[in-house]
Formats: sequence, structure tokens, C-alpha cells
Amino acid sequence: MELAHDVVRLGFVGMGEAAGAIAAGLPASAVALCAFDARADDQAVRERAAAGGVTLVATPAELAERCDVIIALTSGSSAVAVAEGLAGELRPEHVYADWNSASPHTKRRVAAVVEPTGARFADGAVMAAVPAHGHRVPVLLSGDGAGELHGHGERLGMNLRVVGPQPGQAAAIKMLRSLIVKGLESLVVECAAAAEYYGVEDEVLRSLDGTPDTSDWRALSAYLQARVRAHGQRRAGELDEVARTLADAGVEPWLAEAAARRMRWAAETS
Repeated sequence: MELAHDVVRLGFVGMGEAAGAIAAGLPASAVALCAFDARADDQAVRERAAAGGVTLVATPAELAERCDVIIALTSGSSAVAVAEGLAGELRPEHVYADWNSASPHTKRRVAAVVEPTGARFADGAVMAAVPAHGHRVPVLLSGDGAGELHGHGERLGMNLRVVGPQPGQAAAIKMLRSLIVKGLESLVVECAAAAEYYGVEDEVLRSLDGTPDTSDWRALSAYLQARVRAHGQRRAGELDEVARTLADAGVEPWLAEAAARRMRWAAETS
């Protein structure tokens, strides 16, 4: 059956949970979906494809032939190899998007593989859990293919935003945001482990209510950086005592020691 001229021909490399959730929400009347997955014999892959109306293809060449937009959703560690496996099939009319969680360095390496083919590259940073949002999951885009991919996404009801012209810019936002989010998670784990030992967990956590005010992260960042630069040495000394407190509780003070080093660095370089 011949497709309408305004139908987006979209393909996925990898038919995992994320690709399946995105595919399932896309409007069938506006998109033709296919995917290449090396695990195509896996029952879960086949079920996700069927649920999302995705045609599984046998080779990367067939994926490139059937699609104008290709989104790689495999893993950061395989991103470059996946792009290399498809590079020989890419044409100037393609947009190749890498939506894996990877560093800016990795995204630039993928771009270096894709761009000589004439295809446009879009670095994509998925900013929330895909299963909870489906095709509306917020994704930041950068690179020379970002604008074109954003246009396709608008037609498909996707939640895409262009943040810059360079590959790696979208990835940098996600990676550095993760430093705060995952770092906070790790700090809570380190703190709670020692607080439980001392029998003060409830009081420690209660004392943190409303501290700091995170309603304006720009203002908070400026305030904290100024405080650390002005008082970093003294605050690092307090963190040395925090590290001893943790060690006495049998908790390796990895984050406390790292925080003290960062405090001293900030004070010395201000």
C-alpha cells in the first residue's frame, strides 16, 4: 500500500521498553513504524513491536530503506558501534537520532560517523522515564538534524525541544542534571546509613525540611557557589569531621571526602 506523502517513516534501532512505549502512543494515521533489533527472536521484542504497530525488519539495510528518520535506543556503550553498523546504509535524506544516555563525547563520536554519509544527526536526551510518558516523554535535541526531527515530532504529538546546534549539547544537559539528581540520591543513602547507626535518622531528615529552597535553581546555584568560594576552606574542615562521623559508623565516607575536596578546590580557585 502506498503511503500518504505526509506520513513520517520512522524506524528504531532497538525494540526495547523505551522504543515500545514511544511507538505505542504515536498516531497510526501519521506514522509508519519499523525497527531493527538483533534480538528479534525474543518474545518480548516481538510483543512490543506488535503492540506498537511496528514492523520488525531483518537487516539495518532494510531499516534504512524503509525509513527517513531513525532513532537509536540501545545503550550508551553500543551507540558508536550501532551507528557504524548503519553508516553504509544512510543517505542524505535521512535523519539519524541517538537517544541513548551517553556523554557528549560519545554523541560527538556518533555524529562523526553519521555526518560523512550526508545524513543529519540529532543528539537526543530523554529527560524522564519513558514508560510513564510514552511518546510524550520530554526529549532535548541538538545537532544539525535537530530542527528537522522537531518538525516531525510536532506532527506526531511528541514533546521535543531543540537546545542547540552542536552534537553533545543535549547530552551535556542530561549528564550534568544527573550529577545533581543521582548525586543527591547517593548523598541521602550515605547520610541515612550513618544516621540509622546513631539512632537519629528521623531528626536528621526533619531538620532538612525546606532546606534548601529549590524553587529557583538559578538563584540557589549563585548563592551556593558564592558561599563555597567565600567559606570553602572552613566548610571543607567541617566535612572532614563529617567523614570521621561516617567512618565511626562503619560507613565509607566517599561523598563526604569528595565534597571536602571540591570545597577546597573552589576556595583555592576563586
